[in-house]
Amino acid sequence: MGLLVGNPVYKPFRYPWCYDAWLTQQRIHWLPEEVPLGDDVRDWQKNLTPEEKNLLTQIFRFFTQADVEVSNCYIRHYMNVFKPTEVLMMMSSFASMETVHIAAYSHLLDTVGMPETEYSAFLKYKEMKDKYDYMQGFDVKSHHDIAKTIAVFSAFTEGLQLFASFAILLNFPRQNKMKGMGQIVTW
Repeated sequence: MGLLVGNPVYKPFRYPWCYDAWLTQQRIHWLPEEVPLGDDVRDWQKNLTPEEKNLLTQIFRFFTQADVEVSNCYIRHYMNVFKPTEVLMMMSSFASMETVHIAAYSHLLDTVGMPETEYSAFLKYKEMKDKYDYMQGFDVKSHHDIAKTIAVFSAFTEGLQLFASFAILLNFPRQNKMKGMGQIVTW
């Protein structure tokens, strides 16, 4: 029995490390409103240069949507393929945490005063629209499709794209700017 075959009963676990990952995720739960953003509003209004605001705006245009896509991948793809209960528990907690990230990034953007039109602004940029369209074309109908979906969403979208953005965003708190944003990204 492997990852593609469910458990007839809750225990024994075949993948106890998945349960441990679920438990760890539950213990570190947080909500966006726990992060103070008052200083970020001041930074956005008074302390960021036009170039810094432009850089953040460009990153934020696809940032929230990228986590929407990662969450959707867990729910629409992974959870339909991988069947052991403890694996589903882990993945559902990961998908749930992605919704916290989505809400946190949105809370940041809304709090600093970015208009809601920015959430869809990425669709006006060919490269961003192409990336978004490409991400919509994945499925898990075969083992090859499963591997490709894992590579694109878990390695490239989550692992490369979002973490590359984190590296840029985390430079702002190092300069004593956008510290709430830094806390959100760190969490």
